[in-house]
Amino acid sequence: MKIFSSILAGAAMLGMSLSAGAATFATPKNYSIIIVDGAKTSSVISDTREIELAPGQHQIVVFFKGLFKHGGDQIIATASDPIVINIPDIQENDSITFTYPRIRDYSSAQDFADHQTITITNNGESVSKDKASYFILQSDKGFQLDRDFLTELNSLGLLYVSPENTVKQNRNDQKLSSCRDSGFTDCPDTIKSTAEARNTYLQNSEGKSLQSSEGIPMTTEATLPQKPKADAQPAANVPQVNQQMLDGLKSIYNSADPTTRKAFREWLNKN
Repeated sequence: MKIFSSILAGAAMLGMSLSAGAATFATPKNYSIIIVDGAKTSSVISDTREIELAPGQHQIVVFFKGLFKHGGDQIIATASDPIVINIPDIQENDSITFTYPRIRDYSSAQDFADHQTITITNNGESVSKDKASYFILQSDKGFQLDRDFLTELNSLGLLYVSPENTVKQNRNDQKLSSCRDSGFTDCPDTIKSTAEARNTYLQNSEGKSLQSSEGIPMTTEATLPQKPKADAQPAANVPQVNQQMLDGLKSIYNSADPTTRKAFREWLNKN
């Protein structure tokens, strides 16, 4: 199969704006970088496609999503699973990217998304597996909008977290500890609440494990055990909104073209 010949040229042009001598990682069209060294960089809706990397070990998670022709329209094709790329020891002036078979339309895009065979390159040359390798992170539950790739990798013992990100995490934990120990008088100006943390709390019926999957203690009001009101309905009878899935559906809808949005609204009205 033919390979996109313009991918490497495009990556080279992007690289001109980066620091001289810096190692870089870039994705081809229709891929975005969502995790770098154990820290989220963007969602699957955003388009982070190139980063600088310090010499040493790195792990980069990329996700496939793009618009492709389907008859007279363009439709979003997306993969169910991300690709995890491991680079044991990147060097200065390395320029890592990857290529994949040419995609002509929506049908071939969906077929590719099910397999995602790529070729990793460095400065235009294919690399051996000891220099850079990849695997596809599949789920036994199939397609999910609310998958937590960090937790999945961590549960398998395959997550790499850089020393820098570990330091950032420790600093954040210290700030939250100071916040709690001070009686909430010495708290940061902003505290980020994550969907993973909320889900962890909701899944714990006794409210004993108040930590997110990323190890961040939850200190927002939503995480504190609340006494139910006398006239409140039992929690089991109250429908719970899956906020992550709702956010994912909104994001997909907002990223769709006008024709697709209209067709989706018509489907909702009929169902």
